[in-house]
Amino acid sequence: MPIFLLNLPIELLDRIIELVLRYEVLAPERPLPGWQNYMPWPRQDGDCLSAAHGVSTVKYWRAQEIYHEAWTSNPLSLLLVNHQIAEVTKRRLDKSLTPSVFKLDVILSDERELHPRWCFLSNPCRHVEDLTVTFRVVGTCPTSSWRRYHLLPDGDSPPRIVWTFYYLLERFLEVGPLAEHRDASVGPRTDDMSSTINCLTLDFVSPPKEEMLAPADLSFWAWINGGADDNHPKSSTSLCIGGFGLLMRPEWLADLISEYIGYLLGMSIFMAPYGKMLYEYVGSIRICVDGKLVKEYRIDYRLKDLHYIGLEEDYKSYWDFQRWKEKVYSMRQKAGLPVIL
Repeated sequence: MPIFLLNLPIELLDRIIELVLRYEVLAPERPLPGWQNYMPWPRQDGDCLSAAHGVSTVKYWRAQEIYHEAWTSNPLSLLLVNHQIAEVTKRRLDKSLTPSVFKLDVILSDERELHPRWCFLSNPCRHVEDLTVTFRVVGTCPTSSWRRYHLLPDGDSPPRIVWTFYYLLERFLEVGPLAEHRDASVGPRTDDMSSTINCLTLDFVSPPKEEMLAPADLSFWAWINGGADDNHPKSSTSLCIGGFGLLMRPEWLADLISEYIGYLLGMSIFMAPYGKMLYEYVGSIRICVDGKLVKEYRIDYRLKDLHYIGLEEDYKSYWDFQRWKEKVYSMRQKAGLPVIL
């Protein structure tokens, strides 16, 4: 007697639907070949919040786009197949049963480019309950001067590598997963992003081989200068080789990104244009090193305590803080992000 799909036990059918709805691949061990990477179309000034350096140093996997249509269309197809499969699909899409869980693997290549690749996506949605991003360092800059160029502040601006991380988040909020190859809309999308994230976890992990990592007793400043110290300075073109050609420690990168997240949430006159994206579209941010929580930013608490008394007059002239704060409360409630009234 033939066995048909609808004759299967409901638990097994439910599992099949779950597998059809989700996207899952293994993370690459190293950066993909250049022809498989992707640089977004050059964006004009004002088309995004991130500086041009951030746009040009996030390299998406070129083949990823082909999976986007299947992932987004599968739920509708299943809902139209027949009554029983439609009921199972509806259950799977119910937020209380299947909270949206996304996992992104990102390689920091040669201390200057991010190579992101989605590893797991549950059912398609606009509001992501839990997005975990794992950052792995592969390779080093060729010289200490290049290392400083990417990782140290640029005058009054943040380190160039910070723009790279910022653009990675901005592009996800703008177009969602698997669609990074799509042409961007003209002008920044900060008032109409497509996605929100309830809990964003940034996990900075060590390489599998401990001997590849800079030793714990080496300071960040000695490492970033290629091993130079006050008594033995090195040329700016010194090669990052030998013991000082080892990979940066994950806690260094975690501290750097965490520090600038704190600056953004402070909403100073310089950070407000960029920090508001976090308040409007993210519930909380967790910073981890090798899976261990080291810092958590509860943005609902930060928003509640965010006040501006005695602001500079030039700030008041273009930033209606009170109206913006009321708008953010409304946006977060509508999106299902946590708020404290």
